[in-house]
Amino acid sequence: MNERIALIADGRLILANTDGTSARHDCEFAADIERREQRSADKNSWLRGGDEGQMGMFSRSSLWGQRGSGGRASPRPRIVAVAGGDRPESMVYVLWTGVVGALLDFDFTEKYERRVFHRERFHVSDFDRHAGDGRIACRFGDEELSNLAVLDPDGRNAKQVTEGDSIDASPSWVPGTEAIVYHSAGLSRDPEGRVLGLGPYSIHRIDLASGELETVLESPAHDFLAPHADASGRLYFIRRTYEGPEGLKPSVWVTLKDSVLFPFRVIRALVDFFQIFSQLVSRKPLTTAGGPKQQGPEPVRMWIHGRMIDVQKASAANLPEGALAPADWVLVRRDADGTETVLAKHVLAYDIAEDGRIAWSDGKNLHIIAASSESGKKLLSEPLIDSVKWLEPFRAELKSED
Repeated sequence: MNERIALIADGRLILANTDGTSARHDCEFAADIERREQRSADKNSWLRGGDEGQMGMFSRSSLWGQRGSGGRASPRPRIVAVAGGDRPESMVYVLWTGVVGALLDFDFTEKYERRVFHRERFHVSDFDRHAGDGRIACRFGDEELSNLAVLDPDGRNAKQVTEGDSIDASPSWVPGTEAIVYHSAGLSRDPEGRVLGLGPYSIHRIDLASGELETVLESPAHDFLAPHADASGRLYFIRRTYEGPEGLKPSVWVTLKDSVLFPFRVIRALVDFFQIFSQLVSRKPLTTAGGPKQQGPEPVRMWIHGRMIDVQKASAANLPEGALAPADWVLVRRDADGTETVLAKHVLAYDIAEDGRIAWSDGKNLHIIAASSESGKKLLSEPLIDSVKWLEPFRAELKSED
């Protein structure tokens, strides 16, 4: 049987099949939003200028180095979470627009997208459905502060289950229980409340029935991420080397170089400022050597588990098969007796099927590891993969009435 694995890649939803084929899933609600924004932009284009070479009342391309019409006035809608639906051949996913979040249901048989609801600040991610009744454990919040909640199967009636000044994320139901495992890192702040850094990520287990909270795995030297438990009591997680705030301090050489170049950078900034001012007022350059250089394309970065990954730098590092995750990001299986087995390296995201198969990605390639085995195969490649999810519908427990 050909099964589906959902990949989220730079906000795009890719549906991969176990036979190695894949297709992009286009969200109709996202397309409607973009069409409305484009109509609004076309209607008001006379206020800010149109394409290059055209002048409006306020040309965006001439204002303080901003981009012209190629720039976006608002972030594009992005898929941020996905899971199997409450019926065979269905799935649910969350769209985030930067302001509004929407929960959507898609039926593969009817090829129909249904908007369950949408509201402002519905910023959730990291879906996992309870195998018995379909409740959704999820993360709510952003990259600076987030906690966990449990939603009804239809995405409503959120109940907060963790709190505190931390990043709680990647919740996963423990099979056959009312417990959730997740990773968490505490935030360090300066006296003004600005975030300075994160502590090491540790793995916790919370029992929703009793309210008991247990720390499962922690270390000052490592981050433990994205935990999953299987029915036999084994724990799976990503382990990587912890990089504290001190690792972000510049070297002595960088500090010395910045000190030497500081006066020249100030002079260059002043010249660029008056160059732009002259173009705004007189439409003539201040210097004959040309104005400030046009900005090139912005570097592509991925924010994964509190760590920024620069795609260009990762590509330049010659990681195997275009992987984005470093070699110390390893997928580990921990048995009930504490024995640990490394299943794969360069692991950025993964998920476990009910039968024990593991689908994992290094940020570029999708692999499958067979159940009860360490052997695997590569399925396909897609750029900027940051989430992997088996699309398995939950199986509602049928309760007989006396």
